Amino acid sequence: MNLRRHLRLIALAGVALWTAGLPVSLHAQGALAEAQVPARYAEAVEFARILMTAVMEESGTPGMSVAVGIDGRVVWSEGFGYADVEHRVPVWEETKFRIGSVSKPVTAAALGLLLEQGKIDLDAPVQRYVPSFPEKRWPITTRLIAGHLSGIRHYRGDEMRSSRRYATVLDGLEIFQDDTLLFEPGTRYSYSSYGWNLISAVIEGASGQEFLPYMQKNVFDALGMVHTAPEHTDSIIPHRTRYYERTRDGHVLNAPFVDNSYKWAGGGFISTPEDLVRFGFAHLGSEFLKRETIEELWTPQATSNGRSTGYGIGWGAALEDGQFTRASHGGGSVGGTTSFITYPQDNAVIAVVGNMSQAPTGGSLPILIVNAFLEPGTLSSAVGASGIDIAGDYDCVASAGGTDVSRGTLVLGGVPGDYWGRAEWTTIENESVSRSRIIASYSYEDRTRIVTVSQNAGLTSIWLMGDGDELSGTWVSGGSGELTCERQ
Repeated sequence: MNLRRHLRLIALAGVALWTAGLPVSLHAQGALAEAQVPARYAEAVEFARILMTAVMEESGTPGMSVAVGIDGRVVWSEGFGYADVEHRVPVWEETKFRIGSVSKPVTAAALGLLLEQGKIDLDAPVQRYVPSFPEKRWPITTRLIAGHLSGIRHYRGDEMRSSRRYATVLDGLEIFQDDTLLFEPGTRYSYSSYGWNLISAVIEGASGQEFLPYMQKNVFDALGMVHTAPEHTDSIIPHRTRYYERTRDGHVLNAPFVDNSYKWAGGGFISTPEDLVRFGFAHLGSEFLKRETIEELWTPQATSNGRSTGYGIGWGAALEDGQFTRASHGGGSVGGTTSFITYPQDNAVIAVVGNMSQAPTGGSLPILIVNAFLEPGTLSSAVGASGIDIAGDYDCVASAGGTDVSRGTLVLGGVPGDYWGRAEWTTIENESVSRSRIIASYSYEDRTRIVTVSQNAGLTSIWLMGDGDELSGTWVSGGSGELTCERQ
C-alpha cells in the first residue's frame, strides 16, 4: 500500500448513511487534503467536508468527489463515500464518474481547435460536414446546434435509458435524424443532447478522423486528462464507479444498465473532478486555445428577436460589464450527476461529481465551497465563543430584490461559534414548506454565519447582524437576498 492510500485510510471518517435500507459508512478519503493542501486552505477544506457530508446524508448519495483549483493548480481533491456499495469500495480521487452533459464543453474544445485550423465554418449548413444528415425545412448550422437553437429535439420517453450499442457516431443519429425540427432554427432556445450527437459527426467530417480518436489525441492527451474516456460498456475501465438511483421512499438501488454510445459528445464521457479542473484551467489561459476562440465558445447566443440564451457553444456563461464571471455546465446521467464551474476573474475552477441520478452536486454547494477557498481568511477570522450571543427563537422574512419570498422560523441553540438548531421556511408564492438543520456556524465580532442543509439536500448560507432581539442579514441558496428576524 502506497503512502497516499495509507493516509486516506487513516483519515476515514464514518457517518451513518442509509442505502437500500442498510446502514453504510460514509467515508472521506483525504490524502491530498491531509498531506498536500496548503495550510492557508485548511479551514476551507474542513468547511467543504462539512457541506459534502451533509448533502450526501440528506440525499443518500453513495459516492461523491470534488476538486478545487486555484491559480492553475489543484489545491484540494477528495472522494467521499463508496464507488461500489456492495463491495465497500471507497471513492478515490481516481474514481471515474459519468459526467453527462459536461461532455458538451469537453467536445466544444474540439470545435475550437478545428475553428483555429480553418477546418470548420460554424455558420455553414451542417450537411457540408455530414452529407448523410437529411435536409430540413430550414437550414441548420453547427453554431445553432451547439447553442440549442436548431430545433433538433431532446430525449423522448425512456430514450435516455437506451441500452443499445451503436457502433459509429452516424449510427447514433438514426434515433432522431428523420424527425422534423421543433421550430425554425434561431427563433427559440430548446436544450438538445441529440444536437450534440450531430456535432460529433460534424467533427468527424471536418477533421477527417473518427470522433473518439480525435478527442483522445487532441483534447484528452493534449491536456493530460488521463482519467477521462468514453464509457464503453464492454471494456474494463479501472476505477469506474458503479451507478445508483434513489427511489421515492428513500432506498438507493443499482441504476439500470445503459449504453451511452449513441451520445459521446452529448453525454457519454466519464471523468474525475481533477481532470475537469485541468480542462477548466486550459480555458483560463491561451496555450490550448486562443483567447478569441474561448470567447467565441463562451459568448451567449441570442434568438432571432435578440433575446440572450445565456448559452454559447457548449458552455453556459455569465458576464458583468463585458467580462466573463463564470463559464460552466452541469451534467445529469443515469447514475451520475456533475457540476463544473470556472471563474475567469478569480482564476478558479471547481468540479463536483456523484454516482447517483440527481445527486446534489449543484445548487449552492460548489459556490460555497469555491468561495471558501477564494476567501480563506473569512473562516480563519472567526472569534468563536467571544462573538455576540444570538441564541433563541426567531420569526424571519426572506426577500429577494426587495420582494418578500418566504417566511419562517429560525431556532438557534448553543453558544457563539457552536450553534445548533433548525429552520423552517414557507414560500409566499405557493406555500411550500422546507425544513433544514444547522450544520455549521461561525461567530465574528459583529456578525454570525450559519449554514443549513434542507431535507432535499439544499444548502443555505446565512449572515446575521444584530443584538439578538432584531437580526438582519443576507442569505445565499439557489438565489440570494436579504433576511430580517425578530425574537419570538
